[in-house]
Amino acid sequence: MSDEYEPDTPVLSVETPSLTGAPTMLTGSEASAAVPNGTGNYDFITGPDGQTYAVMKEPFVWKKFFIGLGIPLFLMIVPIILAMIAESMNPWDDSYEWEHVDLELVNGTEYAGSYTLDSDHNIEWCDVQEGGDNFWYSCHYDGNTEMHIHKNSQNQIDLIRGNNTSYYANFSLESGQMFDGCDILIWNYGTHFWCDYDESPSSEQFIIIKETWGEGQDQEQVGHWNSTSGVIHFDDGEDHGTNVEIEVRIDQEVGQWTQEEGIFRFDSGEDHGASFTLEVETIDMQVEEDSHSAQDTVDVLLGISWIMCMVAPLISIGMVIYGFAASGGKALGVGGAVALASFPIIGLFGCVAVLSAGF
Repeated sequence: MSDEYEPDTPVLSVETPSLTGAPTMLTGSEASAAVPNGTGNYDFITGPDGQTYAVMKEPFVWKKFFIGLGIPLFLMIVPIILAMIAESMNPWDDSYEWEHVDLELVNGTEYAGSYTLDSDHNIEWCDVQEGGDNFWYSCHYDGNTEMHIHKNSQNQIDLIRGNNTSYYANFSLESGQMFDGCDILIWNYGTHFWCDYDESPSSEQFIIIKETWGEGQDQEQVGHWNSTSGVIHFDDGEDHGTNVEIEVRIDQEVGQWTQEEGIFRFDSGEDHGASFTLEVETIDMQVEEDSHSAQDTVDVLLGISWIMCMVAPLISIGMVIYGFAASGGKALGVGGAVALASFPIIGLFGCVAVLSAGF
């Protein structure tokens, strides 16, 4: 080897780091993400790969809670308010006027009294406050020009047994009387007797129908009557004892009034003393028109209230389903659940209020 100059051979020193087990902070160009705290807004879950992941908790949004609670409660409370408004608007309260007509005895059982209807009033009803155990009076009116008083009576007649299972009784109508139905007073389970007749004022006959129920419904004619013979016949093929009772209803006009004459005439064949009073109910035409208009408004308010009563629980259920199924909707679902739980108290109270206002 020549004696040329050779550089010293470099000495390489290797420093072996010591491992002490203490954590070492790594620094770099990018900051490492902070580890979330599981007791704060994150939950730690273990994935299928065995690794632990931090999942952010769903925040409870109070605004959504009040939406889920407020809308159904609004639909429950508003019907109560509307029902109170509708009830306060009672369109027929104090709309009618009552007038007393004094009828004086004229002759025998005939009574008469003057009555004039105001030109701006309509007739609504009239009433004779008299009656008995088996009769009563009813009023019929034709516009503002006529009123008619009818006497309605129930007459019980015994049908006497004739040959075998046949029964009969004499029955006739007096002048001015009209047949108004009848019933055979036989009480058998699954059997009913009734009268079929022409409801026109000129009706002068009827037939008796036996209707039975069981495996099938059956009807058959078992009796009849007409004004010519004046005899009621009944025979359903069964022995009902020595007699069968029939109840016959009779309608008879006993009083009338016309606007043209202005006199109320009444004769029921009954003694009512030296005088008696009947009542006529009228209503002012303008008041009646206003009442009908107000009634239309009440009907609309009650209709809206009923819709709200029915929709409120459905809206609550919908919000509960959506709130717990959709991401971020938990608060909405909780609000809907609270509203649904309150429906049996608030909602039903509102529906009862609407029902009461409707009557």
